[in-house]
Amino acid sequence: MTPRPRRTRVKESAALPLSLARGRLFELAEDMLTYRADRVALSHKDYDDQLVLVRASDLAKMDADIAALRERAGIEPQPLRGLMRLNVASDDVLVEARREQAELWEAKLKSLSAPHEGADGDE
Repeated sequence: MTPRPRRTRVKESAALPLSLARGRLFELAEDMLTYRADRVALSHKDYDDQLVLVRASDLAKMDADIAALRERAGIEPQPLRGLMRLNVASDDVLVEARREQAELWEAKLKSLSAPHEGADGDE
């Protein structure tokens, strides 16, 4: 069997309509299995969400990575329960948070621009 000429990488950004993908299934599978494409996005005219065709080995690696992250993170975060009522206007909370962040930013800039001891060789 003679090797096929190498084709250019399949464009991955646009979702391929499912009706077109059905007719190109073997070509898409070959593109995936020969690493000409990492993923193929598929769309359906009746749904806003898309599907993605990926290699099983890539999916297994992603699942293992997620499991490792969950293991490192420890316990699952618990959802907040109940209601919270602000005793001040929400705009006031945002203004105060932005003011505090601006102050922290200014302090960080000053610390970065201040000469450090030992920078000129004398300590």
